[in-house]
Amino acid sequence: MSESRDDFFEGKRPWSKIKDEVLEKYMTPYLAKVNTRGQPILLIDGYAGPGAFGDNTTGSPIIMCEAAEKYAKGTYQAIFINNEKKYHEKLSTEILHRGWSHSAEALLGDSQLLLKALPKTLLDQTVFLYLDPFGPTGCDFALLKPFLERASQFSTEILLTMNMPAMHRFATPKAVRAGRQEEQMIKDFHQILTNVLGGDYWKDILWQNIDAEERERQLIQAYQNKLAQYLRFTRSCPVRERTDRRIKYFIVFASQHIDALLLLNEIMTRAYFSGMHKADFAGGLWEDTDWREMRSIEGLDQIVTALVGKHPGETRKSIWSRVVQEYFMRYLEPEYNATVQRLVEQKKLTYFNPRGTNRLNEDCQLYLSKQ
Repeated sequence: MSESRDDFFEGKRPWSKIKDEVLEKYMTPYLAKVNTRGQPILLIDGYAGPGAFGDNTTGSPIIMCEAAEKYAKGTYQAIFINNEKKYHEKLSTEILHRGWSHSAEALLGDSQLLLKALPKTLLDQTVFLYLDPFGPTGCDFALLKPFLERASQFSTEILLTMNMPAMHRFATPKAVRAGRQEEQMIKDFHQILTNVLGGDYWKDILWQNIDAEERERQLIQAYQNKLAQYLRFTRSCPVRERTDRRIKYFIVFASQHIDALLLLNEIMTRAYFSGMHKADFAGGLWEDTDWREMRSIEGLDQIVTALVGKHPGETRKSIWSRVVQEYFMRYLEPEYNATVQRLVEQKKLTYFNPRGTNRLNEDCQLYLSKQ
């Protein structure tokens, strides 16, 4: 494990770039918004690493602090946990040299023990919890639960990664089909999954004899449903090396704010599809094309007209939030806005601007045109 970690921190892999882009692009609007709440902000990275890769690219602690210094300076505290001394010392040096010691603290110790202790110290802080462990066992549901159960008047958001190949290994479907599920080692593996996912619902999913990726998507949906019992807006982004490769992990987020869902729809869609375009076409004829030109928005016209028909008089912004909730990471807001404009021009939709102008904007109420 230590060798794989060392290799990992030599240079940022393409799939790590997607994950870090999501974190970086989200931290700016997130911190700018929550800083207006007037409550202290606590940023937690449970598996922080050294802060910088061997190729001089920045890791999650630096990404988080750079945004916090710009948008929440003086009102945030950051806690970065490592269980390996060399990563702890490297990160401590990074924090010191960048002048962040007044707000950021590197801790050396067992991440799970420290994460269990942290909720007991929380008062009214706005909390952002980031968990990106090496494997699935660092995100036990018992670690998340105290954060998930915080009172709704306090802002709490969680962003974590779920390793998919490990899920299949711990589920041991072949051993189960062979009738070996009572062997102690097999039982231990299964208990690990139950602890991570907060229940044994995974058995009905991962023991199915269907395509592996379909099992993974069903599993992450069931996991999202469990998180949504606490924080309503919960979705995920797949991360893989190329579109023809297996999913390495999902980036999962949970928030009680619709704004987080709308922001992360844009951020995750752009990070994933631009990353896949670059990986798929590197060195080829289409390398320099714009990834957005190769996207399909097929079906969006029908989705919009169906939602407007079901919810006449709702604003363009409100209908967009419904699109995102039902079709997360399928469409971008500019694509939606252009579709609404086109449907208006085709006289399939009409609108009313409460400000009394003819301008079509997010506050306009949408209706189906009378044919």
